[in-house]
This record gives sequence, C-alpha cells and structure tokens, in this order.
Amino acid sequence: MDSLYEMSGKLIDKLCLKDRGVISLIGAGGKTSLMFRLAKELENSGKTVLTTTTTKIFMPDRAQSPYTIVANSFDKILDRTKSSLHQYRHFSAGSVHDQAAGKLNGFSPGIIDQLWEKNLFDWIIVEADGAKQKSLKATALHEPVVPGTTTRLVLVTGLDAVGKILDDKIVHRAKLFSNNTGLLPGEAINEQSIATSIAFEIKKAGLFLPFLNFVFLNKADNKSQIKSGEKIAGLLQTNGAISRVIIASLKDKAPLKNNFNCKKINNKRKK
Repeated sequence: MDSLYEMSGKLIDKLCLKDRGVISLIGAGGKTSLMFRLAKELENSGKTVLTTTTTKIFMPDRAQSPYTIVANSFDKILDRTKSSLHQYRHFSAGSVHDQAAGKLNGFSPGIIDQLWEKNLFDWIIVEADGAKQKSLKATALHEPVVPGTTTRLVLVTGLDAVGKILDDKIVHRAKLFSNNTGLLPGEAINEQSIATSIAFEIKKAGLFLPFLNFVFLNKADNKSQIKSGEKIAGLLQTNGAISRVIIASLKDKAPLKNNFNCKKINNKRKK
C-alpha cells in the first residue's frame, strides 16, 4: 500500500484517474465535496463526467454542477443525457428532486451500470453511501450501495473526528462503529479506532467486487490532524486490500508536484 500526503494539488493525479471508469465514494466527512472537485478536475482535463448517487445528495448548485437531469426512467435518462452532452462535459443526474428536503434522489446500481455500458461518459462518479453530514460512519447490512461496474472505491473519513466523543453527533451509526472497533460510546475517538473501522469497511465492500480501494483522509486542516492522518496511514500500511491512503484537505486547491507512480497502482488488481 502507498501512502501520500499533500495538502494541495490535482486529486485526479492522486487517484490515478487517467482513462475511464466508475468511482464509488463511501464513508463520511466530505464525499460530496470530493465528488464535485474530482468532476471539475476531470472536466478540465477534457473528460466527460456524470455525477450521481445511489442514495440522496443535496441538489447540486451551479458551482458544483452546471446542469442536473431529473428523470425517473432509464429511457428518459438516456435521451436527456445524449442531448446534454452536446452542451456540457459534466453534469449531474437523479431520479427525483425532493424540493421540500432540497435533496436529489439517486438511481439503483443497475441503472448506473446500464448508463456506463452505453459508453457515453469517460467517468461516472457515484456517491454510494449516506452519512447525514457526519465525520465518520459505520455501514448497516444494506450499505454501501455500490454499482457493479465500479472500478475505484474511495472511502472518505473526516480527521476532525479524532479526539471527539463517540456518539451520534460525530458518527453515523455510532453503536455499529463501537461494535466494529471495540471503542465504547462516550470514549474519545482515536486513530486506532478509525483505522480499525476503515479496515472493516474496506473488507466488507470488497466482498462484492474486484475494484481498487483508496482511503481519503479528509480535513487535514492543521498540524494535529495531519499527524493523526499519518498515524492512521501507518496503521493501515500492511493492509493489502488498500492501494493508497491519501491525507488531504479539500480546502486547498493549489497546484501539486507529483513524484509517485500510478502505473504501480493501476496494475495492482485484486484477484
């Protein structure tokens, strides 16, 4: 497993997004922000991109996505996608706009798989897990909702949770997190418990499909959180299911000088 720390730069380089594929984002602590930043970078590199979800997201604003398709059947999605690609390299899509909640309901994994098989997009980015805007999450039996065509799985975790008390204010499904890690409710969340949870969730998600797994430790906004990210990455160093741990802050958008090898990552497929 590689580990990489950069506060800035192109995330598509860190995730080695060179060709085509389907990215599923799971976890908590910045999935939506990561999705739209990746989409913008891919669009700027000349790629066509669809951003969508298998759960629910807040309705994208124009800064996140220039256009959003709302269609409740595959034929309607397909027709509107073909016409929209004449005008936009990146846009979003969902099945229903819940105006009262301000949410965009997504599609079943099967619909996303069908869209990918039509070869209309270079990349489809899917928010495949809901976390109710918490920093950490433990998944229930029916989660995450990952499309079968996924080629990259990115588990997002918020480093701002370190040192906070384990409860439902910080962790979505705190009781499950406790069961998975052994950390008791009311105890302080530490790097070991986060690493244990990440390993559990990666193993669980990996039971379904042979994709590349990345861990994105977000909110490395100060020296303490950077140090926590480095400790978590060290604890995950021997985990053969993880291709790379990225410690980053989505607040920083400056250029990055890269010195790591994506070929090694792209060739490291699970058997």
